[in-house]
Amino acid sequence: MAWLTRVLMQATDTSQGYLLDAYLGEIRGEATFRLLAEALPERAGDLHMLAEVERVTAAYLSHHLLSPVSMEAEAECRAAAKRRVTAMAIDSWAALLEGVTPIVQAAVEKFKAAEAHAPRELLPVYQTFTAHELVLADYLRLEQDGKGGAHLLENYIERVAPKAP
Repeated sequence: MAWLTRVLMQATDTSQGYLLDAYLGEIRGEATFRLLAEALPERAGDLHMLAEVERVTAAYLSHHLLSPVSMEAEAECRAAAKRRVTAMAIDSWAALLEGVTPIVQAAVEKFKAAEAHAPRELLPVYQTFTAHELVLADYLRLEQDGKGGAHLLENYIERVAPKAP
């Protein structure tokens, strides 16, 4: 029986580690998009909506964490976002789309792989997390094609915000 307890605790630790990393990534993502809105004021509306997708997703994930995240950890994520935006030196919407698209595509693959190992009770949480990245990928594709994808972001926010605490 002790081995079963160890296995269950290890699974909980693994899933909580994943959810914590996901949550902190969303905090970093929100801060990144808000800072980019300052760098690209002509696209501030889109960037604020992207930040809102990240914020809503973080709020949703926070509900599934077993312990609260320290303010220091969140502050470090925001500081990392500032360093990232400075290093990116984005000077146009096209450059942003080009730079962010491969990051989002890699994240989609990573999150889909994580779903395959998700504990059954957390599978809907993992799926919602993956869905947010798929929405970002679809949005970026539409934007690159010149078709506008804000409606995708709005739909995601409306769907997930009620689930967030």
